[in-house]
Amino acid sequence: MHESSAHSDAPRHGTRRSLTVLPVGQGGAPEPCLQRCLDGQPEALAARGCAWLRASLAGGPDPSLLEDGRCPQGLAVAAEVSALHEQPAVVVSMLTPDDETPADRQAGELTQLRAENEALADEVLRNYEQLSLIFDFTQRIANITHVEQLETLLLQRIGDLLRTGRIRVHSADAPARVFDVQNGTFEMDRVPRPVERVAWLNEVGTSTNVRVRHDADGQAMAGVLQRLDDRRDVILVERSHEDQEFNAGDTQILEALLTLGGQILANNELHQRLRQMSIEATRALVSAIDKKDHYTSGHSERVGFLARLTGVQLGLHEDELELLEWAGLLHDVGKIGVPEEILCKPGRLTDEEFEIVKKHPEMGYEILKPISDFKHILDGVLHHHENPDGSGYPYGLVGDQIPLFAGVLHVVDVFDALTSRRSYRDAFTIEKALGIINSEAGTKLNAEFVSAFLRALAAFRENEPGMFASMYPVSRATSEVAS
Repeated sequence: MHESSAHSDAPRHGTRRSLTVLPVGQGGAPEPCLQRCLDGQPEALAARGCAWLRASLAGGPDPSLLEDGRCPQGLAVAAEVSALHEQPAVVVSMLTPDDETPADRQAGELTQLRAENEALADEVLRNYEQLSLIFDFTQRIANITHVEQLETLLLQRIGDLLRTGRIRVHSADAPARVFDVQNGTFEMDRVPRPVERVAWLNEVGTSTNVRVRHDADGQAMAGVLQRLDDRRDVILVERSHEDQEFNAGDTQILEALLTLGGQILANNELHQRLRQMSIEATRALVSAIDKKDHYTSGHSERVGFLARLTGVQLGLHEDELELLEWAGLLHDVGKIGVPEEILCKPGRLTDEEFEIVKKHPEMGYEILKPISDFKHILDGVLHHHENPDGSGYPYGLVGDQIPLFAGVLHVVDVFDALTSRRSYRDAFTIEKALGIINSEAGTKLNAEFVSAFLRALAAFRENEPGMFASMYPVSRATSEVAS
């Protein structure tokens, strides 16, 4: 706590009134005392300070130590101990001798001034807290690219700043939702709103300002969150009649966050839409490449999908999962440079033909290298045929030399290849393919990634049986043919 003082003039007598707030027992003295008794030295309090002042600054003002409410120097004085921001402080008032203001009136004025000071300090502290939360919001959104996470963070900050646990979100094209600030989750809003409140919300949805309403259901403050394509969500914060009333500061906070949040949401929604278009275009290209070999149609889609599920089991972040899926989609893009007569050759390949096929990781790397957005998946594409024991290609990497994406893709790629029909063999059953993968864990395949893949496949097979069957049909899972 810092020392603070305030002065006011008493116009009737030309006197000067001094009000001083000092932390209890932490040193310091009122200015008049420093000038008249202590020679400007607070440390002289023990030797030259009067008994009343010493007792007051120690936290025990005693009016009986005064004569007619005046100190030995003749100043009219009063003191009161208070808690200022949870710290004990003494408020001292001192007036010149000719001021005729009674001591009890002085004490009342002291109490009023102290209350005003506390209210002002509380407002400053709350403003500081609000600025801190807004700053934290702007810092955190820089690392968020997913619209749902951004919306959750925005509503949590609104709840924190306006001190509410639930926020209602009304959309023109979707059912109303309730956001739980503490848990960060949404649920359907099943509480019917009065007709008047609904009409008011519709009116708010067409405006640009935050509005406050008092009705039989309590207080309500609402504003518009503008999204992409001129979509408008109405954000509603409610309080009971017994709660503190919404003030101008509350409306300014909500308006500022909705304006900032709406702009960022719209930008991220546009980015997400463009990203989805890129994914769809890439999948179309990959599908065209896969169809060069009718035996492997859909292979890259399946590898990308299962690689992502495996990444989840490995605890990868959402951004890493997205990149891993892209790497799976594009891992065989280099096959566009392999002649179709080799890709589609019935029967086994010759050694010379296989050497040509083995060049597809490097060709894929060279195809994707000029595209800056693919820089994080290049190692996965280049090394997805490397084996931990060094027997893979193109460089014969060993163990931890093999990048994570490449190691995951290799496991998934082998599984999908084993369960796909080839010109020289039928597809293996799921069980036989998994047996082969287990047997090669630690030699041809990374053991940690094999374990994660097995967990991912088991969960997928159990939780999405229909989708699993469409990707790996019953005929593939039941017809076992020797290799």
